Amino acid sequence: METLKYSESMKVDKQTVVIPFRFSCLPLKKLALINFEKKPDTHYIALEPQYFDDLTYGHAYRVIAYRRDGYVDVYDDMNLMDDKDDSFDVTGKGLCERKKVGMEHTKFEKENDQIFLSFQFTDKYGRQIRVEITEHTSKKTNGINLLAPVGSSTENPSYLPLFFLYDFDFVRKRKTKAKVIIDGNPITIDNFPYPLAKDFQLRYYTRYSEDCQIIEFANATNEVLKEYTADANRKVVSDSLEYQFGEDRSLEKILLKDSNHDLIVEFTGGFPDVRSLMNPSDFKGTFKISADEKMGYVSGEYSVRREDSSVTIELIPSDGWAAIPNSLFTKMMFSKKSLFCNWPKTYRYIQQINLTTLESSSRWERIK
Repeated sequence: METLKYSESMKVDKQTVVIPFRFSCLPLKKLALINFEKKPDTHYIALEPQYFDDLTYGHAYRVIAYRRDGYVDVYDDMNLMDDKDDSFDVTGKGLCERKKVGMEHTKFEKENDQIFLSFQFTDKYGRQIRVEITEHTSKKTNGINLLAPVGSSTENPSYLPLFFLYDFDFVRKRKTKAKVIIDGNPITIDNFPYPLAKDFQLRYYTRYSEDCQIIEFANATNEVLKEYTADANRKVVSDSLEYQFGEDRSLEKILLKDSNHDLIVEFTGGFPDVRSLMNPSDFKGTFKISADEKMGYVSGEYSVRREDSSVTIELIPSDGWAAIPNSLFTKMMFSKKSLFCNWPKTYRYIQQINLTTLESSSRWERIK
C-alpha cells in the first residue's frame, strides 16, 4: 500500500469531500430463472420472474424473457413503477423491447420447504404465457448463498452487477408439477445440466431465491461530482449509503444499511481525495466488497493517477468472488477456477475527472 501524497498548495476545506463513485441497491426481493434452452420456444429460451417490494417501485412483478438472439424482452406489471432501462445492460446483449402488461395468477412463495411459483401474461406477439411450478416433496433441501454470474455474458455493462442471492436453490423433480405453456404449446423445462443429485434429490435447472440483494456497483455516468460536508465523525450520509472518511479526507469505507443484509465497501489505507493529490502522482490500493459473512466477498485493485488537472481512476475486481461453501455440492460448484468465482475479474471500471470543473465521465469494459 502506497502512502498518500497530497499537494500542500491545495486549499480545500477539511470538512468538504468529493465522492467519486457510488452504488445503488434495487428493491428486488425475489427472482427465479426458468430455462428451456434445449427445447426452446419460437422466440424465447428462458423466463425470469421477479418480485419487487418497495414504496417507490411498488409491490409488483416483472418477467424478463431471454430471446434466442441474445437480447431480452421485459414485461412489467402495470403496478411496477420503474423506468430505468440501463438496469438491463447486464442481461446478455441488452434490452430489445419493454412493455407494460397485465400480470395475473401471480404467486412466489415457499411454504413448508416447498416452492410455489406461478404467473400469466400476454407477450408482445399476442401469445399467452402461463407458468405454474409447484413442489410436493416432503424431503429437506438446503439453500445456497450465491453471487449470481449474471454479468458473465454481458457485452456492454454499465455497472458491476453484484446480485447476492441468499438461500438460492434448484427446483426438485420428484412429485413437482412444472407447467410452462406458450401460445397453447407445452414447453419442456431443462433438467440440471450435470448428473448430480443435490441433497440426494434430482433437480430441474429452474432456480430461485426469495432473499435477494441486488447491487449496481459504480454506475457508469457523465456528471459533475458533488461536494459534501462531512459531520464531526467525518461521515456523509446520502440516501441509504454512509461514507466514512479519514483525517486526510480519504474514503475509508461505504456502508449500506439494509433491513436484511448490510453491505460494506472498504479501501485498504483509504481511497485518496482526488482534489488534493500531488501533481503528478500514481497511487495504487486494494478494495473489498463484503456482504453477509456467509456470502463471502468480492475484492480487487484500484489505481488513481493525476496529470495536471486530470485524474484517472481504474478499478478491477481482480481477485473475483471468495465464496463460502457450506456443503460438498457448493465446494464443487464454487471451485477457485469456476465461472462463479472468476467472472468479476473480467470487469474494469475507468473514470476520468476534471479537477477544475469536477466533471466526471466513467464507464465499464470487459477484459478478455
